[in-house]
Amino acid sequence: MSSRRVPANHQSTYDCIIVGGGPAGLTCAIFLGRCRRRVLLLDNGRPRNYAAQAIHGFLGQYEISPRELLKRGRAEAQAVGVEFCDCTVEKIQRVGDCFDVMTSVGKMSGRRVVLAYGVRDKLPDIPNLEKYYGGSIHHCPDCDGYEVTGKRIGIIGSGKKAVSLALKLLQWSDQLTVLTDGHEREWTTEHTSKLLALSIDVKDEKIVALTGDPPRLTAAVLSSGEQVALDAVFFIIGTEPSCRLAEDLGCAAIEDTPCFVVDDYKQTTVEGVYAIGDLAPGAQLAITAAADGAVAAIAVNKSLLEPARRV
Repeated sequence: MSSRRVPANHQSTYDCIIVGGGPAGLTCAIFLGRCRRRVLLLDNGRPRNYAAQAIHGFLGQYEISPRELLKRGRAEAQAVGVEFCDCTVEKIQRVGDCFDVMTSVGKMSGRRVVLAYGVRDKLPDIPNLEKYYGGSIHHCPDCDGYEVTGKRIGIIGSGKKAVSLALKLLQWSDQLTVLTDGHEREWTTEHTSKLLALSIDVKDEKIVALTGDPPRLTAAVLSSGEQVALDAVFFIIGTEPSCRLAEDLGCAAIEDTPCFVVDDYKQTTVEGVYAIGDLAPGAQLAITAAADGAVAAIAVNKSLLEPARRV
């Protein structure tokens, strides 16, 4: 982040305050800055993909690291006048036609708010997993499936989504093993039969250790003592919101998901509040998050036009 200080002119009202500095928030900031809006981006520096070694599927940026992509995005945003503040947002409340944003370093005010703080992945409770996370252990096959083509892949999970993930991974490899990590299988015998018919093994024992030279994995050690040889692992435990700002504002959530109801322009059920990236329904990819940011920025800019300038 470019600055840890409260912006010098933070007492005045911004056209838009963006909460979250990932691909979604940065793209939104860039487009609004290009529209010559006063924009403040608030970020606590804890992105969802903090462990990833590279971003895949982002047009023209193959193998770029998340850190480098954000560095370039911030530089581009600053070039068009976007202001930054490294802080944690604690509360947002509507005050008349604006929103007061209370943060760990002070209060700011904005006419519009864009929520881009994303979600966090729930990690499997396995010793030393984080040493391999982002290198050999992943949560998104759309992002990292191609890079493990033909390799030995484990799938950690015990619900129907784990079965679905295993079947999807057949696009890249036929050497698959589902690892329930000691949890009871929460799928039907029909699902088990489908896995076995496709030569996908299932191991029910708890994973007690991972072996390999981090971040490169070689095997998962089960409580039975068996070592399952693996080159990569995908897990599907679930996600949780990074905070409750949207709920506290009254934004309607989509049941059983970390996402919120938005219209075609990413506005939530609360007028003037937008949700983008992983907070909006749809594919959870860096490139789609960036697209959300652009869509929201154009809508925010239009909403700020004076009535006399609208047709």
